[in-house]
Amino acid sequence: MNNPTVNNETIVNYLLGSLPEAETERLDELSITDDEFAVALNAAEKDLVDAYVQGELTGAALEKFRSYYLASPLRRGRLNFAQAFEAQAEKHPTAQSETAPEEIPAELATAQKRSGSFAGRGFFTTPRLAWQWGFALAAIAFLVSGIWLLSENMRLRQQVSQTQSKPDGTGTREQELQNELERQRQAVAKTEQELARVRGERERLEAELQQQAQEAQVATGERNASKQQRPSSPSGVSIASFILTPQMRGVQQTPTISIPADTEQVSMQLELDPNDHLDYRVALVDQAGDQTLWRSRRLKARATARGKALSITFPASLLRPQAYALRVTGLAANAASEVVGDYPFRVVRQEK
Repeated sequence: MNNPTVNNETIVNYLLGSLPEAETERLDELSITDDEFAVALNAAEKDLVDAYVQGELTGAALEKFRSYYLASPLRRGRLNFAQAFEAQAEKHPTAQSETAPEEIPAELATAQKRSGSFAGRGFFTTPRLAWQWGFALAAIAFLVSGIWLLSENMRLRQQVSQTQSKPDGTGTREQELQNELERQRQAVAKTEQELARVRGERERLEAELQQQAQEAQVATGERNASKQQRPSSPSGVSIASFILTPQMRGVQQTPTISIPADTEQVSMQLELDPNDHLDYRVALVDQAGDQTLWRSRRLKARATARGKALSITFPASLLRPQAYALRVTGLAANAASEVVGDYPFRVVRQEK
């Protein structure tokens, strides 16, 4: 065997499934391509089964033998054969005494020599039971093992040859991996298509919002220029009226309202973004100190040409030349509330 690194300890660990995966694959291939290693493997396996039958395996080796080695139906068959052989040997205890040491054939002596070197490495501490039926049963056992080993080697060599001649079909496992990779590729492609669709929809919405913001900015400037006239109320109270639109994303300019010095009330019309709320509250917030200066009662929105709007009126004395915001909160039937928009503006006071 031209593999000095493969010793009896390595072979036993290989049979018990205790080697790393790479080493196990190497010995799998070696058992097919190296006849000398195959013979040593067969002898070591017989010794291992004999040691189990004789009760010589203990600890981790015994657990591995039961959980890994006996998981194969073929190996369980070998154990059954060895146990039956042991039972027959116990029924004929005189067979060993009638067989002189010099009558043991050369093949059996070679096998016993291998078994002795295997046990001499310290794996099994008690002597194994010798062949009890003499030369005939030993010859039969070697013949059966040799035929099985020969047929197994031929079968494995054919599989290796077929695998080498067909590199595109290296087995069921490779095919399963290819199928899994293909499923993953399809999932990734589907995800990319969905992301592209979402990006396109987002870009479309951003363009619409930007256009609406520009239109609202222009409309706000026009309305502020035309609406900053003080209407006379029936009671003679001076009221300044303004229209504010929701703050749009990307629009940084804050509208400025000019309040005459003798204004007593400020009236605001707040145009709403589409939402499902039926009732609202509006709060006047000092942006410098984030302080609420005034809060409206529960309000209902009214329909306008552009959608829905809220109308509020509060004292002009609350306003100073600084920045404010009107914060609109939507009210639900279960008393829950949600801020639906802020309407920032800056105040300029006119001199008398």
